[in-house]
Amino acid sequence: MKILVTGGAGYIGSVCVSELVKQGHKVAVVDNLSNSSKDYLNENSKFYELNLIDKDKLRVVFEENSFDVVIHFASYKAVNESMSDASKYSENIVGSINLFDLMHEFSVNKIIFSSSAAVYGDVDADIVDESYPVSAVNYYGFTKLKIEEILEWYHKIYDLDYIALRYFNVAGDVLSYVDKNAKNVFPIIVNSIISNSSFKIFGTDYATPDGTCIRDYVHVSDLVNAHILALESNYVGVLNLGSGHGFSVKELVEVFKRLSGVDFDIELAPRREGDPAKIVASNKLAKEKLSWVPVKSLDDMVESTLRVYSLKP
Repeated sequence: MKILVTGGAGYIGSVCVSELVKQGHKVAVVDNLSNSSKDYLNENSKFYELNLIDKDKLRVVFEENSFDVVIHFASYKAVNESMSDASKYSENIVGSINLFDLMHEFSVNKIIFSSSAAVYGDVDADIVDESYPVSAVNYYGFTKLKIEEILEWYHKIYDLDYIALRYFNVAGDVLSYVDKNAKNVFPIIVNSIISNSSFKIFGTDYATPDGTCIRDYVHVSDLVNAHILALESNYVGVLNLGSGHGFSVKELVEVFKRLSGVDFDIELAPRREGDPAKIVASNKLAKEKLSWVPVKSLDDMVESTLRVYSLKP
């Protein structure tokens, strides 16, 4: 297949591009490099540095290539930042509309979209399936939800087929990816270990067994495998991608301490705006529609992260 990958130089996108190239696909990558690096790009992919909000430059990419499908990772993704810089995060929506319009103009009829569990907002359920009501509690989640809704309309109006994959918490490593502006909890914990500084836990008064947030973590390699399977699927709609198991922040810290051998300090801090107490995926529909089964454990995710930073052989 001839595939356009937006955000293909990022943490997840670079792993996906490498796997696509390995399987013999022809891949073009669009990335603005705002929080990514060409260092992780597969040398056999074709690269364009641009922002999706620049529709004229994006049109050139479509003019120079003939795509069968698009995989759309490109997005600003920090929940906390989205609550203070809505203008920046609105680019997630504007850039996506530009992409969908050009897909229609150049007769590219399928897209796999990187959505998020953030569309569910505050969850009052032990496990969340795709029928659970959506109600984003942060602006990042709102942008993902709006893009899903736009995709649904473009499917109705233009016959644009889509699979929106709602990621839960992506973790672990494949390409020794070092995020210099890390917003995810795994590299933040590692940086605390390396710098001999305390790791800050935001909120200890949630309605969970130990008072800290509970999250569902999925290994980046398992996540990318779902995208590969989605290429051949006729399914149209949304799918959760998660392990189906939840771990609290305190439990995650204990796994890092056990596997790193470092008893780093913890600092307890107030809740952050926009953080739900608990969110764990039902992945039953992804298993049914894509035959997708996550195989990596939380220990696998932590160990692979520690290896990137030379904290484990």
